[in-house]
Amino acid sequence: MLKWSEIESVYLDMDGTLLDLHFDNYFWQEYVPMRFGECHDMDVAAAKAELYPRFRRVEGTMDWYCVDYWSRELGLDIEALKHEIQHLIGVHPQVETFLTEVRASGR
Repeated sequence: MLKWSEIESVYLDMDGTLLDLHFDNYFWQEYVPMRFGECHDMDVAAAKAELYPRFRRVEGTMDWYCVDYWSRELGLDIEALKHEIQHLIGVHPQVETFLTEVRASGR
């Protein structure tokens, strides 16, 4: 049991901490290239060859995490694409219990 009285703030990362990374990995490595290829009349391999260098150029910057940036950059509605496969999002075990405890602690 955590000693909530000794904890001032709680900061959490979503991907890999609260949510399984499988969704993001699949989304960016497979689904986005597939949909990009459909929009630009190219196969998935060609789409990956086009996209992966673009991804690497902004990795580690704020744009890397910005849905609006990627929507503009790729000409795709990234938010809508995420909704299309949201059923693949997996929550790590015990996350809901932990978040309930955080909320109950007033943090």
